Amino acid sequence: MMDERRAPYTFGEATVRSNALSAAQEAAEAETRRAYAQFAEAERAYRKALAEKIVRLRAEGVAATTVADVARGDAHVADLRYRRDVAEGVVEAAKQAGWRLQANRRDGHEFIDWSKRRELAEGAGQPQWTDPAEAQKAVAS
Repeated sequence: MMDERRAPYTFGEATVRSNALSAAQEAAEAETRRAYAQFAEAERAYRKALAEKIVRLRAEGVAATTVADVARGDAHVADLRYRRDVAEGVVEAAKQAGWRLQANRRDGHEFIDWSKRRELAEGAGQPQWTDPAEAQKAVAS
């Protein structure tokens, strides 16, 4: 969501841009929550399967010193660990995206602030108030 704009925003454009930046940040936060929930579910499934496999192997007489390694080598348990590891990676990617969007939002607000200061410095008098709906159309085109 980079903005290559070099001219100051009008009031309406600034409002639209600020709202878009806020919405993007909220979406990133929601994605991070969803990713954490999926990671927690994958972690729970992996730990339950691992514990059940260890109990079964001990009941079969596998030595206590090797049972954890043998259990982790089980195909089902290994698949669940893989899914857990992938879910953990998705959490990390979602956190990085949130930080990136936070920086983009900060940059966008700095540009909005610059637009206000430039308009005042150029002696434009009262700001040009534009209808946010019109500004949305102008930004979209």
